[in-house]
Amino acid sequence: MRKEYEIVFILRPDLDDQQVRETIERVAGRIAERGGAVLATEPWGRRRLAYPIKKHREGFYVLLRFELDVQRVQDVKNAVALVEEVIRFLVCEALPAAALPAPAAQAQLAEAVPSGGGDEGC
Repeated sequence: MRKEYEIVFILRPDLDDQQVRETIERVAGRIAERGGAVLATEPWGRRRLAYPIKKHREGFYVLLRFELDVQRVQDVKNAVALVEEVIRFLVCEALPAAALPAPAAQAQLAEAVPSGGGDEGC
C-alpha cells in the first residue's frame, strides 16, 4: 500500500548552493531507488538551529513530499541517515490536502497559538 510522506532534513551549513542541490537530488534518488516518487521539493533555506547539532548552529532546511510503499519507509530512513551532508531529518506521514486548513484558517490559527518550543510531532 502506498502513502504520502514528508521528510524534512537539515543540511550542513558549510555547503555551497551546488552541493545543496546535489544533496537534495541524492536524497530524492534514495527515495526513487526504493520505488518512491517525489511529489514536491521545498528548499526552506538557511536557518538558525534551536540548539547545536553536530557542532553546527545553522543548517539548510529542505522539505520533500513523496509517495512510497509503507514497507519501504524504514529503508528510506536508513538510506538518508547515511548521507553525510544531512545532520538531522524527520519522516512523517503527510496529511491529505483536504485535511489541511484553508489559508485563512491557518492565519487565524497562527495568531491564536503562541509560538514556542513545543514539539507538535507528526
